[in-house]
Amino acid sequence: MADTFVIVNPASGSGKTGRRWPGLDARMRAEGGEFDVEFTREPGHAGQLARQAAANGVRTIIVVGGDGTLNEVVNGLVAGDAPGGAVSIGILPVGTGSDFARAMGTPRDPLAAAIHLLRDARPQPLDVGRIECVLGGQPTTRYFANVAGLGFDGEVADRVNRAGKSGGTLTYQLALLQNLGVYQNKHVRVTIDGQSREGVMNSVILANARYFGGGMFIAPNARWDDGRFDVILLGNFGKLEVVANLPRLYRGTHLTHPKVTELRATEVTVEARERMFIQAEGELAGEAPATFRILPGALKILR
Repeated sequence: MADTFVIVNPASGSGKTGRRWPGLDARMRAEGGEFDVEFTREPGHAGQLARQAAANGVRTIIVVGGDGTLNEVVNGLVAGDAPGGAVSIGILPVGTGSDFARAMGTPRDPLAAAIHLLRDARPQPLDVGRIECVLGGQPTTRYFANVAGLGFDGEVADRVNRAGKSGGTLTYQLALLQNLGVYQNKHVRVTIDGQSREGVMNSVILANARYFGGGMFIAPNARWDDGRFDVILLGNFGKLEVVANLPRLYRGTHLTHPKVTELRATEVTVEARERMFIQAEGELAGEAPATFRILPGALKILR
């Protein structure tokens, strides 16, 4: 097996990834790239492939897809006794959101990103978030590299995943507006590194990087290698207030709003009176109560 293993999700980006891969494959090999390739066949398969590749001694895994594919790979490399600590992850952003690649400064064009990975990218430490929550009435553990959130964005992610991700950012924005009409803010208790606060909140965001939701600049000060979450608390926003402040979310200027709180932490626990869904990298991870912990430098990212 080659030292580099490429995991391609042909369904990501509404099938765009599968259509573009042959050209990317040919160009990468023309640039001297030597790698093995496997296509995902079903949800969760990317994680299985990543775990097996790491066990076989692969040192570089390139993810060709979006944030959901990356989330699967991260879980495959970190969960349980997975030997993922020696693996470096590279990203070719061809998926629906690709928010983590945006935060990394990865070239948006997949071909440019591929050439950068082959010629210039170097491994850097990557923190990983650990979630202990409930799914289907049972305790579960999930991991994420980018952003997790509870509340409004969790229900939006649930709606997007049930409806399908064709349409990219437009699909997310439509789901957001549809959810706006029915969503009720939650009564929440948040414990941040041992200090608790309670209130009615729209969302609780745990950010390891800066973007989510197809380009929302949710945590402008977040770093993926500082050993802490940026915790963004969105308070008791009314429906019209959410709509009015959406442009600020995309610009990253929402942090000055009086109903927004920015904190930093290594451990966060969230409890809610009402049902509160959790999303991680845009995928439904479970629901509260939940505990989030940062795992400093658990993986490496090629950048």
